[in-house]
Amino acid sequence: MARPRRISPAARARRALLIDVLAAVVLAAIVLSVAAGLGVVGFFGLPLLLAGLLWIGAERLHPRIRSRRPAPGDAVR
Repeated sequence: MARPRRISPAARARRALLIDVLAAVVLAAIVLSVAAGLGVVGFFGLPLLLAGLLWIGAERLHPRIRSRRPAPGDAVR
């Protein structure tokens, strides 16, 4: 089926609108799938990140706290 040679401005506007709407639907689907994936990663990744940072912080503070306490055999005056 051949396209008509002369397209009215209204028909041209409707075609442009249809193409814009289809592009918006495709982009919205892509964005929602990526955002859902990022949400899952964030949901599981954030607690793991916080636990790892707490672990590292505890390991860094442990020698400092331990060096401040006197040894068990030392007399405190």
